[in-house]
This record gives sequence, structure tokens and C-alpha cells, in this order.
Amino acid sequence: MVKDMMQLASYMEGSNMKKLFIFIRLVIFFTIMFALIIVLGKVFTPKWKNGTLSEMDGQDYTINGYYELPENSIDVLFLGDSSIYKGVSPMEIYEQTGITSYNYSVSSARIYLLYYILEDAYKYQKPKVIMIDPLTLFYTEKEVEGERRKSFDYMKFGKTKYEMINDDFFEFDLKEKLSYYFPLFRYHSRWNEISMSNVKRTFGSYHSITKGYIMSTKINPRYTGFNYMNPSNKKVVMKDYTKKYLDMFVKFCKDNDIDLVFLGIPDTRAWGYEQNEELKKLVNEYNVKYLDLNNDSYGLDFTTDTEDKGIHLNLKGAIKITNEVTKYLRNNYNFKDHRNDNEYQKWNEDLIKYNKLKETRLKELDYKIENKIYDVKKKTTTTKNIKDKH
Repeated sequence: MVKDMMQLASYMEGSNMKKLFIFIRLVIFFTIMFALIIVLGKVFTPKWKNGTLSEMDGQDYTINGYYELPENSIDVLFLGDSSIYKGVSPMEIYEQTGITSYNYSVSSARIYLLYYILEDAYKYQKPKVIMIDPLTLFYTEKEVEGERRKSFDYMKFGKTKYEMINDDFFEFDLKEKLSYYFPLFRYHSRWNEISMSNVKRTFGSYHSITKGYIMSTKINPRYTGFNYMNPSNKKVVMKDYTKKYLDMFVKFCKDNDIDLVFLGIPDTRAWGYEQNEELKKLVNEYNVKYLDLNNDSYGLDFTTDTEDKGIHLNLKGAIKITNEVTKYLRNNYNFKDHRNDNEYQKWNEDLIKYNKLKETRLKELDYKIENKIYDVKKKTTTTKNIKDKH
């Protein structure tokens, strides 16, 4: 009897050990599979380049470059769409004042996307001023998938990203939600587009010497100046959902003692007198500020300073815009000058590299202007056919 009991105990112990080994193997297998899905998702996700020659061109650099900044080292944060990331150069501001800033802007961003970007960005930096593109309030249609993913794909996973993916506003089904959690499910078909340079970029440093600014050397003149600001019969529509997320955005800024400034950068296609007047009403309603640069008071020249007939600015235009932003920050705030701070010596090193790059790009632009070599804008698509051209 005792012998039988011992045999039974030995059998059960062996059986339990076998089950334990199977369980451990399964845990290891699924852990490896999960890690592969995460890693391959990073590799396969498009870099979302913006069409310039810069190595740092791409939403991957913009967003990951922000995460690589030393914690709480930024005084001013710029948020918006392509008008901002091609129109404001933080290193120009730093060179003149020692004020640190970052250009965290995403192509075709709407205010509801910027709200979540702001909430996530504030976990890593505590800017005292946020300057935002007001154009983000006046889009009348939701963005297509490719534009939306520029905001989602490189945001770190956490509470904010989880809330964004599950926001009922986006109306994602389960499959779409999974594709935002695990990008490999969306981009697996790009396997034949992946190169070694892509892999190196994915796991390399995203340190940005331009601090998120995209330096454009394209030129395509506009000859009618600021006439887009003349009164017209155009109707301005602000969606109800825009108002909802604007309320949330303003509340977040006020709750965290952040000065909110709308920054009006010239955009001849999407901006005009009517939007400007509507924005002034919002500025009064929310008791925020507005720096309006849709005028000819600071020497912006649409025949030399724009890459696409006034929709976006090139390097020359960005320098002029940034000079005005710098004056505004200097005159309205008392930021510390960081240029002689030991903790900010990396900024001084980046400034040297930035100025060398700027000098080269300005020579290229001057040559184009002198010889009337213009960049005709090609038609692009931002559809569900997502590709990465590099």
C-alpha cells in the first residue's frame, strides 16, 4: 500500500514537472513572439518623410527626437501641422536668445490629435509656453489614415496612447485598434521595401540638431503676395468636435500654467480673412494670445521665401518667421538664457552643426533664385496605400 502511494506520488510529481516545463516553454515562446512583433513593427513602420534632403526629415525623427531630449529642458513647445514644422526653427531662437524650444508638429494635424500629443509631450517636458497653429481648428474633414498614423505610430505606448486609440471619436473597430497597438499587423506587407539603412535608422539615435524643424530648400514663387487675406464671401466652418477638443486643449494648458499662443503662419491655400476674424473671436473667448504673421510687416517675400506658391515656407521664409517669433518671446517673457549653462552645451554643439547645414542650404536656395530654378510641386497621395520612400 505504502509502495503504491509512493509510486503514485512519484508519478504525479513527474506529471506536474512535465506540465511545468510545458508551461515555461509556452511562456518563453509567446514572450519571444511578442518581442518579435514589437521589434518588427518598429522596423516596418514608415518613417513618414516630408520630401526634403535632410537626413533628419521624417516623423520618426520629430517624435523620437523629442523623447531623446533631456527631461524638462524645453522652454517653448511648437505644435501644429506642416506650416509649423517648415516655418519655425528652434535653433534660430536659441542662437539669438538662449531660449530652448522644440517643433513637435505633424503633417495635417487636427486639434483632436494635438490634444493627445500635448498630453503625452507634457510627461517629458514642462514648457511654459505652447505656440500652436490655428489652422488645426479649421479643417472641415477628418484626416485620412496615412496622416493620422503620423501622429499615432511613434508615440510611446502608455495611458495617453491607450486613451487615444480607444477614443470613440475615431470609431476604430477591434482590428484597427490592434493595428495601432501592434503596427506590424498594418505594415507587414512592406517586407520587400525594408533595407539595411531602414533597420539602422530604426535602432539608431534620433537626436535632432534642428529640434524638429524641417529645412526646405525648394522654391516655387507666388506673385500675388498677401491678397489671400482680403475679405471674401468664403464661409468658415468649425466642427462641434473641434470645439470640444479645443476646450480640452485650453483647459490642459490653464491647469498646468502654460501660456497658450496661437501662431498664424502664412498659408495661402488654407487661411484667409474669414478664418482670421473667427480666430480673433476665439482668442477673446478663451483669453489666450495670438501672434498673427499673415501680413507684410516683416519682409516676407513670396517670390523667394516659399516652396509651393505660399502654402509652405522654405528656409528663407522660416528664418523671417522665426525672427518674429523670437522677438515676441523676448518681449513677452523672461526666459533664462541657457547658452552659457553647462547642462546645455550640447545645444551649443548642435548650433554649430545647424549653422553649417543652414549655410549650405542657403547657398543652394540663392543659386535657385538667381537662376530661376523652381520646384514644381508633384501631386502626392495620402491614401491607405502607405509606402515609405527611402
